[in-house]
Amino acid sequence: MKKFKLFLSLFLLTVSSNIFAQSKTGQVYLIRSTGFEGSAVNHSFYLDDVLICKLKNQSYSIQDVPVGDHKISVVSGGLSNGKKSTPIVITVVEGKPNFVEVVSTKKEEYSNQITAVEILKNSADPILSKAKQITNCLH
Repeated sequence: MKKFKLFLSLFLLTVSSNIFAQSKTGQVYLIRSTGFEGSAVNHSFYLDDVLICKLKNQSYSIQDVPVGDHKISVVSGGLSNGKKSTPIVITVVEGKPNFVEVVSTKKEEYSNQITAVEILKNSADPILSKAKQITNCLH
């Protein structure tokens, strides 16, 4: 019986350590500060092709994301073709924040294209200080 209890204890310890090892996360700041153009519509953020957040202009959201490489893309709300931007790849590390901002670029004379770019903390700080944090951004 003692051997069984010892085996069971070791088994549970191994399983629980594997579960905790897999649940490591890092923070990803999703930032929307695109200026006046398109400010009335939400932009949708996708993580690995799954919708995780919709943001209005001058706002941001902090997402807990599993450690590892992830693809992030965005789609403009309103009258858009619904196509996601070319995804960027970010590497999420436990305890190190990532900052992803939507940028708008001229595609043609009368249209803009949005995309996600990863920025550094010193670039994100002034934007975050002027933006409003959204805690539930999926509605």
